[in-house]
Amino acid sequence: FSGHMDHVGMGSPDANGDSIFNGADDDASGTIAVVEIAEAMVALPSPPKRSMVFLLVSGEEKGLWGSEWFADNPTVPIEQLVANLNTDMVGRNWPDTIVAIGKEHSDLGQTLNRVNGDHPELRMTAIDDIWPDERFYFRSDHYNFARKGVPILFFFNGTHPDYHEPSDEVGKIDADKTARVGRLIFHLGLEVANRTARPAWDPASRRAIVGGG
Repeated sequence: FSGHMDHVGMGSPDANGDSIFNGADDDASGTIAVVEIAEAMVALPSPPKRSMVFLLVSGEEKGLWGSEWFADNPTVPIEQLVANLNTDMVGRNWPDTIVAIGKEHSDLGQTLNRVNGDHPELRMTAIDDIWPDERFYFRSDHYNFARKGVPILFFFNGTHPDYHEPSDEVGKIDADKTARVGRLIFHLGLEVANRTARPAWDPASRRAIVGGG
């Protein structure tokens, strides 16, 4: 489970003189989702069958630096990582929808669809990438795991007028939505962790993203 803690720092003041880019959605929302998922996993009466890594990185805004370093220097062998679930901007826009980028590239997408259907109480629908021309698949920390052969899903609510602006403030975060997205990812992660079979790539996607035969 991954998210990035950094934002873009300080810049030119806006009309109100605010020069601090707080990054409440990008990506404090994803950061706290990872923390909450970790706390929920630890509280389970029985631990999941697979171990889990909860990773919060910096340097995403500079070029995915933190996740690149971890993927190149993992704390466990990279081939033992069966999936990466990345949360980057999950606290804004539609209250009942989250985009799950990468669904088509592995059977994680099918697993997500099944888990999503099993939990209507969350009132949260995970949909396919609706912005393929923006190439968001290559623009957040999950990509450094995908290029190493780890199947991924990237949970993302899309940009908004406050994206990379001082106005990305905590008061604009939909905390209820963020919590429900976190619960969906919790249930998905638990499903993946308790299955014997590893998530499997679509062969054509693996050739295109990872390379090889």
